[in-house]
Amino acid sequence: MKDEMTCPEPGPGAAAPETTGAGTTGDEPEPAKGGAGPEQAEAMDAAGEIVNLTEEINSLRAEVENKTAALAELQQRYLRLQADFDNYRKRTRREQEELSRMAAARLITSLLPVLDNLERALAAVTDNKAEGLATGVEMTLRQLKEILEQEGLTPIAALGQPFNPELHEAVAREETENPEQANMVVAEFRRGYTLKGKLIRPAMVKVAVARATVKENGQEVDKDE
Repeated sequence: MKDEMTCPEPGPGAAAPETTGAGTTGDEPEPAKGGAGPEQAEAMDAAGEIVNLTEEINSLRAEVENKTAALAELQQRYLRLQADFDNYRKRTRREQEELSRMAAARLITSLLPVLDNLERALAAVTDNKAEGLATGVEMTLRQLKEILEQEGLTPIAALGQPFNPELHEAVAREETENPEQANMVVAEFRRGYTLKGKLIRPAMVKVAVARATVKENGQEVDKDE
């Protein structure tokens, strides 16, 4: 009869052997406890820094855009101010030129009667004894004309010219039988002038007009007959 081998039963109070699970011997290391490892912590810190940098970059970009918009607005304001100043300068120069021209026009207009009287006096001198006086008047007249021409005064051509209502003032008419003479200036009573291209006094003239005719029995006769 064979002896049966039996494992001794643990006595009271003896600790039972530890087991690590089915098919394990208890030699494998246990996983670390207490949270993430060092590599995970570094990765989380790096991710946080990236987020912070991104926010800072976005903030700087927005600030740059605001500064750019403000600069563009200032440039537009500068351009508008420069344009306004240029317009003001041009307007002021035109006003000064206009004032100077008006002042010169008033002075020259007041001198025109003197010019007229000198011309009449020179035309009226017929006596040989007054030759010296005529010479003095002629010299004075020539000098006055030169001064006025330097200021821009120009006489208007009238005698023998077609009547121009913008330059001539018709104060008399003269009938003519020559159709080619119709509407022509045949006499000048007072000379007209322009100052720097602008009319300051029209020429006072007589204008030729065609004789009025009517037909009687198929023939033309004078209307006055």
